[in-house]
Amino acid sequence: MNQSTVEVEARLIERIVERRNALLAGAETEAENILKPAEEEARKITEEEDQQILGIIGSELRAIRDRVLGRANVEGKKMLVEVREQAITRGFDEAEKRLIRIVAGEDESIDYWDILKRLIVEACSGIGGGEFLISANERDTRHLKRRARAREVKELLSKTLGGDIDLVVEAPTECLGGVIVRNRKGTKIFYNTLEGKLLKVRRRIEAEIAEVLGVS
Repeated sequence: MNQSTVEVEARLIERIVERRNALLAGAETEAENILKPAEEEARKITEEEDQQILGIIGSELRAIRDRVLGRANVEGKKMLVEVREQAITRGFDEAEKRLIRIVAGEDESIDYWDILKRLIVEACSGIGGGEFLISANERDTRHLKRRARAREVKELLSKTLGGDIDLVVEAPTECLGGVIVRNRKGTKIFYNTLEGKLLKVRRRIEAEIAEVLGVS
């Protein structure tokens, strides 16, 4: 092989190598151009998946928190209701004990006879008319059957309601104090006992406290 042939082949080889390198370089560039968007897209997908996962975890944690707080809220309300009932019961137990002392005449600061007369007038006024049947506990029944007491009540009713008053004291009934009044025909009845008054007050206070505490 002569010198010129060797040179031609060498240049040919060089061109082939250069072409190969150029093709490889172009391929790498093209590969990079393809890979970069793919990598960017993969990163976005990964970030979105991370966000979705965090969102799911966050939702679950919020749900758990809500359940825990809800349970705590329910338990808290239950405790409030129990404490409220205990406090109210204690208070009204004391109130009832004091009423018993008042009815028995053991509280010198209060005249129970005046209270009883007001309860009778209130009940009779609620019924209307001039004929009344009165029921009270055994102790109060004895007082109401005394002539002087009966006259005092009739005069008070006559002054309040006007006209003549026909008042009949019936057999004793079970109550702490106060009276139950009916009209003569028995078509109207007015419960004006002390325990009834106390119960009304208790229900009102319970409702007011429940509203303040936000419990039922």
